[in-house]
Amino acid sequence: MEIEQPAFGRRLRRLRLESGLTQGDLAGGPVSTSYISRIESGSRLPSAETLRHLAGKLGLGVAELASSDGVQESWGATMAEVSTALADNDLPRVIDLLESRSELPARLPEDWAWQALWARSRARCEMKDPVGRREDLRQLVVLTRKWESPCLLGRLLVELSGAERKLGGITEARTAAQEAVCLVDGFPSGTHALKVSARLALIAAETEAGLLAQAAARIPDVLRMAAEVPSELGVQAYWTCSGVRIRQGLFQEGRTLIEQALAAMDSRRDLLGWARLRLAAVSLQLRCPDPSSPEIQTWLQEAADALRYVGEPIHHAELTAVSARVHLMEGRPADARREAAAAEDTGLLTFHDRLRTTLLRAEATIRLGRNQQGVRLAQSVAEEAEAAGYLDLAAEAWKAVAVAKELPPAM
Repeated sequence: MEIEQPAFGRRLRRLRLESGLTQGDLAGGPVSTSYISRIESGSRLPSAETLRHLAGKLGLGVAELASSDGVQESWGATMAEVSTALADNDLPRVIDLLESRSELPARLPEDWAWQALWARSRARCEMKDPVGRREDLRQLVVLTRKWESPCLLGRLLVELSGAERKLGGITEARTAAQEAVCLVDGFPSGTHALKVSARLALIAAETEAGLLAQAAARIPDVLRMAAEVPSELGVQAYWTCSGVRIRQGLFQEGRTLIEQALAAMDSRRDLLGWARLRLAAVSLQLRCPDPSSPEIQTWLQEAADALRYVGEPIHHAELTAVSARVHLMEGRPADARREAAAAEDTGLLTFHDRLRTTLLRAEATIRLGRNQQGVRLAQSVAEEAEAAGYLDLAAEAWKAVAVAKELPPAM
């Protein structure tokens, strides 16, 4: 019978793992552990005596052990279908094809498993499945660590950081982003774009964790590199750095940076990004000492108009949440409370945005004279934010609780 490597080695490894055995468990007689390792890696062909020994250990016949189980052929057909479905933007089909094959990492060659996980992660991203996408990215990072590809690993860590942060894993987000920065900085072929992306991921995680000093220290480096990256990434750099400066109380510098971002963003190239940038500008302006700027209504209306054409449900939820903040600033707590609840009810906001919107609803409730209800709501936000490591937001929520408790009871 003919044995082909590396297919036989992969089959032997899969059968061993499915049986719960180690390489040491298979060793014995003429077969050493190192010999089994070389066979599984595909670098050695097994002798007839070795085949008989391994088959006996696995409880199989020699012919059964040596036969091809068709995994490669089956997966070749599956990945061809996946490629076609991706080209057709048939994302549910991509998910169906890959989720029906639960053995992705364990039973495939690593390069095939990587491609399958990557395809599924992209489909889940487009289908707004953040939990599934995070799991795929975690597995991709594990696989990529086995290769000498620091730039690829760095890119995946940046994406994983964003996925963790959206779901409330702020510690995991910081860890992934910190590793990404170290990786791409230590590799000369790392592009400026990847270096900036890694720093922005770390700044975003540090800012939401309330680590403003660390985030602020990275700003000069990011702004220096922003001129050498594609305009869309440069816009993100100005936008992110603006948020840090405004949280630091450096309002003029923060406004200047967000104005640079607004000026650099072309609606003809990215209408959705143009709209979301205006929502970000509104949110940042609301943090300033004079939030009632006439620009707020202009930006909000421009964003709403654009999202009518390109917005998905998540973007409309973000618009509703920002509108609620504007209503509260305008002294319309009933409207603010209603809009905040509507945004929360979508279930689409990121972890941080959901908590911030719930806090806003608590503040609106307090202004409507329902102190006890508002305090309970604000306290729940404070506790959840604190437990998740969002210390800046937790401090805001505890402050709202303290202020509300000092108010006289409603008549």
